[in-house]
Amino acid sequence: MAKESYAVIGLGQFGISIVNELIALGKDVLAIDNDPDQVKRISDVLPTAFVCDSTDEVALNQVEIRDAEYVVIAYGDNLEATILTTVLLKDMGVKHLIVRVDNPQYINIIKKLGAEEIISPQQAAGIALANRIGNEDYKDFYKLDKKFSIVSIEVNQDFSPRPLQEMNTKNLFGVSLVLVKRENTSFVPSGKDNILPGDNLFVVGTRKEVRAFREALNGKKRIW
Repeated sequence: MAKESYAVIGLGQFGISIVNELIALGKDVLAIDNDPDQVKRISDVLPTAFVCDSTDEVALNQVEIRDAEYVVIAYGDNLEATILTTVLLKDMGVKHLIVRVDNPQYINIIKKLGAEEIISPQQAAGIALANRIGNEDYKDFYKLDKKFSIVSIEVNQDFSPRPLQEMNTKNLFGVSLVLVKRENTSFVPSGKDNILPGDNLFVVGTRKEVRAFREALNGKKRIW
């Protein structure tokens, strides 16, 4: 495989979603799973999908996985396979290893074994769900790190349209408005663009900053 190629190990729903996105981005992708039925699900669109036991070093060498620049271990529920595969890939010299870990108790262990990045989709989904149901006008919630998040906030229908520069969101609240979704279109707003009722505003900031902006926009402390 060429440099800047990608490998995904474990072709459940999570793994296949990664493969499909990488294909859409035009990347070289190798996909493997030890279940022939899982491999068959993706083989029609990806000729480099193979049945392979990722806990077998010989099998991994046969599919030339060591040549992949990025490898994602996407098993999640198979902790034994995740651990063994992580150790083997680090010993093989894989440069960038990203591992899905569903149980938080094992995150530090997998990191010590050599994973550069840990993905916990269930935890992320739980955090996003709690924030959405706890804030009725939050449409999406993405935690970027311990401090910052991206939140999509729907503008109430009784909001009076006004230019973004007049709202002065960065200076007043510290949030950055990075995207506006309006009906079937999306755009990166400029200061002269009007914010309208029903818009979905994607803002970046700390939880406190986003909450203060949301209150000024739709809540009890409206300023517009």
